[in-house]
Amino acid sequence: MAFQVSSGSRGATFEVKVQPGAGSTAIIGTWEKALKMKLAKKPENGAANRECLEYLAHRLGISRRNLKIIKGEFSQRKVIRVDNLTAEEVQERLGNAFS
Repeated sequence: MAFQVSSGSRGATFEVKVQPGAGSTAIIGTWEKALKMKLAKKPENGAANRECLEYLAHRLGISRRNLKIIKGEFSQRKVIRVDNLTAEEVQERLGNAFS
């Protein structure tokens, strides 16, 4: 099952389900149309959120400043906005991470 990416006026958005404090950081699949990730950092002082965005930026091949958590900053379910990429580009670049 693929994760769902939507197009918007500034780029693309998608949902991520994170598992902080997992010992390592990786994309591990999908969960209910969301990308599922495990994060090494614990959710203390925003460390897990920073790690999530830095890892996604690396996988997408873009600058970290082009990513933003627009919903769910304090939740395991987050909505991420990627500026300057289409939904198709995000799907292609991140879909390869776990297929």
